[in-house]
Amino acid sequence: MFDQLKGMAGLAGLMKDLPKLKARMEEMKERLGEVEVEAETGGGAVRARANGKLRIVEIKIDPALMAGLVDAANEDDRAMAEDLVTGAVNAALQKAREAAEEHMAEVASEMGLPMPPGGLGGLMS
Repeated sequence: MFDQLKGMAGLAGLMKDLPKLKARMEEMKERLGEVEVEAETGGGAVRARANGKLRIVEIKIDPALMAGLVDAANEDDRAMAEDLVTGAVNAALQKAREAAEEHMAEVASEMGLPMPPGGLGGLMS
C-alpha cells in the first residue's frame, strides 16, 4: 500500500514538472541534431556520417573504389561497393543510436527520471 502511495507521489511530482520536462526534451532533440558520428568499411573505402537524429549526413567513397566502378559491366565490383556502402551506413546509424541513447540517459539522470529496463534501446529502434 505504501509503495502505491509512494508511486503516486512520484507521479504527482513528475506531472508538476511536466513543463520543465517537455522543455528539456525539446532541448535534447535539438542537441541530438548536432551530435555526429562516422563509420567506415573497406579500410576507409566508404565512410558514412550520421547525426543523433539517425539521419545520414554524408557518404564519402574513395576515388580508387569509384575508378574500379567505372566499368559497370564488372558486377562483382559493383556488388562489393554496394555492400561497403550498406555496411558503412548501418555502422554509422548504430553509432548514432548509441550516442543518442547515451545523451538521453544523461538527461534522464539529471532530471531524476527512471530508466526503462534495458536502457533506451527499445525506445530508439
